[in-house]
Amino acid sequence: MNDLRKSTITTLEVAEMMEVPHNDILRKLDGRKGYVEILTESQMAVSDYFIPSTYRDASGKENKCYEVTKLGCDFLANKSTGEKGVLFTARYVKRFYELENEKKLPCPLNPIIASNVADLGRVTERIMKNQGSAPYKVAEVFKMQCEQFGIQLPDDFVKIPEYEQMKLSEYQSSTS
Repeated sequence: MNDLRKSTITTLEVAEMMEVPHNDILRKLDGRKGYVEILTESQMAVSDYFIPSTYRDASGKENKCYEVTKLGCDFLANKSTGEKGVLFTARYVKRFYELENEKKLPCPLNPIIASNVADLGRVTERIMKNQGSAPYKVAEVFKMQCEQFGIQLPDDFVKIPEYEQMKLSEYQSSTS
């Protein structure tokens, strides 16, 4: 599954946006010849639109609901008419925009991971310096290690010198 759950809202939120009781939404989806049944009979992937789920109400009772994808909201909006349909469309479009932008925010860095990456960087630097690696090569490797852990460093973190002195042994092997 292509991470649909992270880009969904519940039918509870849909009902609130549509200004209708939650049961009305469930009836449209599960009722006699509901949308889920029609999509299933037509051999369409219902989970592209609606994903069965549950929630607990204030009393602790577990109740049925659905996770609704953006495609599912588009589907419901196309079935809605008039002012309520327009308002629902505006609300769900805005909500999915917010969800999408939440994903783009950098997540706070776990201090344990940061400490381990720093330790890894120090070990890598020591090994590479002992082998005679150029400082910018050490920086390139450290930047790569950081990116593997989701740590973004500035684009200009690695300073590559304009020229690098060639060692005699490298010159002799390149002319052979």
